[in-house]
Amino acid sequence: MAIGRYQHLHKRTCLGMVPLFCCFLAGVCLTVLIGGTRQTCESMGARVYEPENSYFLMLLIVSAPGNVERRNAIRETYLNLRPRMLNESYQEEAIYVPLYEEGTGQLLMESVQKQRELLEGYRRWQLKKVKNIKVINFKVKTLFAVGTYGLSRSERKTIYEEQRVYNDVLELEDLQDSYGNLTTKIIQSMTHIDKVYDFKYLMKVDDDSYLKLDLISEDLLSYYEKLHQVRTRHHNPIELYWGYFKGAATVQQRGQWKESNYKLCDRYLPYALGGGYVLSKNLVTFIASYGLSLSAFKSEDMAVGTWLAPFGNIHRRHDVRFDTAWMPRKCQPYHLVLHKRTAHQMKEIYDGHQLCHNEEQPSQPQGPKEYFYDWSVPPSQCCKTFV
Repeated sequence: MAIGRYQHLHKRTCLGMVPLFCCFLAGVCLTVLIGGTRQTCESMGARVYEPENSYFLMLLIVSAPGNVERRNAIRETYLNLRPRMLNESYQEEAIYVPLYEEGTGQLLMESVQKQRELLEGYRRWQLKKVKNIKVINFKVKTLFAVGTYGLSRSERKTIYEEQRVYNDVLELEDLQDSYGNLTTKIIQSMTHIDKVYDFKYLMKVDDDSYLKLDLISEDLLSYYEKLHQVRTRHHNPIELYWGYFKGAATVQQRGQWKESNYKLCDRYLPYALGGGYVLSKNLVTFIASYGLSLSAFKSEDMAVGTWLAPFGNIHRRHDVRFDTAWMPRKCQPYHLVLHKRTAHQMKEIYDGHQLCHNEEQPSQPQGPKEYFYDWSVPPSQCCKTFV
């Protein structure tokens, strides 16, 4: 039977389009997209989405043409997970939605102590029995983004057959798939998704990340519901940027991550690490609408953080449950995203045989310590309170 609690999630909606005089209205539409006064845009001509293209969560998985084994492992494992009905205590124990501070108009971000309390609340919740009732009207759409420009005939045939069977490959025909084009790949993918699909949230992940998709979905549903409860207390909207944030990173001067065009500062602005992060719809629309004008830095995760840095209505939700760095941290049972997993390891996790692999072997390098993010200090001092 349908779960009535979430029946409001998939109402048909419209999003504004900028007409021919878009140059004049560019500044206005920027405010509309991020500020949330969508009624003005909606009156300028509407984008109507097909009902079958309306989803709660878009899952954008960045893949390479030859990574067929990884894509198949994902299809066979975590894409089969769906959210269940949560205990009502979850919102109180594990979800924080910020309010605006009176006078300054700034969002009151989680303190280090609040982040610690939320993690402890989640760990307590993990010990509780969860009703085995799935939220059947929860809709998620998965797209594997692959650049197909310059592929050989045999490579194109492989992609064609894969698409024929699964219909979940986003083929970017004008993009040559390479690390140097990763930021452009993200912009093109988000542009396509924003044009075709209506959704609440988008999660970008790499194809070597394993997601506890049921728990992530449950958390997002609870966040969405609590967000609507607090909206009655203020008029300004709140956008979500959820992941594991880094604020003290120096600009890379060598190697594949070298950034020759980053002139803003000698450190990167705070950003969520690229193994997996979540954006609300309006943030995706902003990136899609202004992608051609945004600086295409080499590191896509840092680029997203830089593009979104000026906006004060974004809840930058730092979450230690996202293990999303280039080098994985010590695996914990509370982790929701596990980066740097092979296809075999994904199947092992899904089958319940293991969560953390080779963690006790002394030959394995010790991963970085995980930290709570201190939003009250400069970014260079942000990340010194370890879990």
